[in-house]
Amino acid sequence: MLRDESRSPLEPVQDPSTVDTHPHIRPAFNFAAYVNKSESLQHLVKLGVDLHKLEKRKGIPQFILQLDFERDMREHLKFLTEVGVPLEGLGEFVTKNPLIFKEDLGDMEVRINYLESKRFLPEQISRIVCKNPFWLMISTKRIDKRLGYFQKTFKMVGDEVRLLTAKQPRIITYNLEHIRQNTFTVREEMGFEPEEMKQLLLSKPKLWMMNQDKLLHRFEYVHRRMQVSHAEILKVPEVLQSRDHRLKHRHGFLRFLGKAQYDPRKELYISLKSLVEGTDEEFVRDVARSSMECYTSYLKTL
Repeated sequence: MLRDESRSPLEPVQDPSTVDTHPHIRPAFNFAAYVNKSESLQHLVKLGVDLHKLEKRKGIPQFILQLDFERDMREHLKFLTEVGVPLEGLGEFVTKNPLIFKEDLGDMEVRINYLESKRFLPEQISRIVCKNPFWLMISTKRIDKRLGYFQKTFKMVGDEVRLLTAKQPRIITYNLEHIRQNTFTVREEMGFEPEEMKQLLLSKPKLWMMNQDKLLHRFEYVHRRMQVSHAEILKVPEVLQSRDHRLKHRHGFLRFLGKAQYDPRKELYISLKSLVEGTDEEFVRDVARSSMECYTSYLKTL
């Protein structure tokens, strides 16, 4: 089981992926004038790095231009491929986190060794690094405390912590206050029991990264308006991730047809999964058993 850090104060983990790095201003830099002269930029282009996105980020163009491919990049890229980042994924990785080239290779090795010591499988480590490019920039001390936080708060065993981490690595480094607020919302405002809350987290961890008000509003609509029980929501938690307009339009149409029945114990049951999946055409044909003409006419009345 993972070590419990419950007695240590949690240190905030700044996840650069939660910071707005694309302000709505015209970029004051353009890589185009440098590409033909810079071997490093040429290598990045070959890897698939989106230089246009990097241009918009304060300080990044100047940092990139100072790098020498052989001296500052090659070994980092080699390390990333060795821990599971596919060659075709290096461009996307660097586009998201070009500051990886600032990290000491020894420190990154320590962070991988830490995961191995906690019995994460190689494929889990690969997924963690690929899905959260900032993971390798965060100290093992902070990661350890975060894993301990999730383990204690949701009463998880080691395998469950590893499952959560590999499934959604960003949640481990996400803004902690946001995680706490959504935990309060799920437990106190939405009324899920502790074991149900853990089930929901392991199934759809992205719910904890949603806007708190939007999450509660969507739950209220599904639970109060649609009369869907907690148990049914747990079976199809993706209903809480469905876009509001899709949910409201489709439920409203079924209610208009007299078919809005989501209780599996009763006749004419409509599954929540079928409600939120597929195209509108598939929903109308296979679920509502109606026509797009009728659905379009209904939407015009809203």
